[in-house]
Amino acid sequence: MTRRDKTALVDSLRLPPDTSLMKAIEFLTQQALHKILLITDDDYRLLGIITDYDIRRAILNHVSLDLPVSAVMNPAPMTMAQTCSDAEIMGHMERIGCTQMPVVDTQGRVVDVRFIDEFLHFGDNERHENVVVIMAGGLGTRLRPMTERVPKPLLTVGGRPLLFILLDQILTEGFDRVFISLNYKSDMIIKAIREVSSYRDRVDFLLEGDTMLGTAGSLSLLPERPAAPFVVINGDLLTNVSLKDMLQFHCSEGNQLTMAVRHEHHKVAYGVVDLDGTRVTGMREKPVFSYYFNTGIYVVEPAMLETVPPETTWNMTDLVDGALAKGDRVGAFPVHEFWIDIGTPDQYERAQSEFEVYFR
Repeated sequence: MTRRDKTALVDSLRLPPDTSLMKAIEFLTQQALHKILLITDDDYRLLGIITDYDIRRAILNHVSLDLPVSAVMNPAPMTMAQTCSDAEIMGHMERIGCTQMPVVDTQGRVVDVRFIDEFLHFGDNERHENVVVIMAGGLGTRLRPMTERVPKPLLTVGGRPLLFILLDQILTEGFDRVFISLNYKSDMIIKAIREVSSYRDRVDFLLEGDTMLGTAGSLSLLPERPAAPFVVINGDLLTNVSLKDMLQFHCSEGNQLTMAVRHEHHKVAYGVVDLDGTRVTGMREKPVFSYYFNTGIYVVEPAMLETVPPETTWNMTDLVDGALAKGDRVGAFPVHEFWIDIGTPDQYERAQSEFEVYFR
């Protein structure tokens, strides 16, 4: 990499310490490949770093997104000297288990950032053993009459079938083993998939019988138990969240099941009255309610398949409830990226209008 290339990389990842956390999230989302932000002064001296993991932990801890990044950054990150060799940098990164490393000069100024992919030659060619299961067997009832002839996964967004957009994202991230759970108009979906040469050797199908098995029941149809944590994702999602990042988060947290969640705020347009029977106990003027909702993306440990009954309607909520009842660790992976569930005509229309912004 030339000096000019190094400078351009550092500039693309650099933010001043007074940048708001909200702006940092937007900036980090744009830098999807790197997952690190460098917090520096005007002279490039490194003041701290923020990683994708730091952002998600801050969201879960309800940190105000108006705070400056200096409030949540790691102020003492690991760095390597400009004089270190590639072998020294790679060896240190492997020993401490990090995926990115700022390189500084003798004055503490950032001159480069090195990534483990550079040394291991993974990049776009990295392949994961982890399986991805796409749940695409629903009837698409809320999208009728559009889904009376075409199953929801084959509805087009930006001129391309929704299922193809999802498959392309999964395969680009390096996952080579994909199962699609099907029921409604399964023949149409199978035919469409097999007509795409890049999908034929990578995609298999889990075919439900007369009984619709829900969002988890078809996991019992997997031909063999995965050897590593696997991803389950609803087939009607349009999102640019990284499944690879979610897997890494799942493993670092030591979860048995990880659910991707999204934080929402809802402001009530009226004054809310608290009652005890007919007696008014309080009143709140136009309060804001804050909550997390399930986005339909999960990472699951293989052992949890033992709790999925065969040929039975079973939902991911049942899987989560069972894990919680046993005391298993169930974690949340906060999604700050673009996400939309295409379940209604309004959502479908929104996906069409926003596709060009987030996927071009």
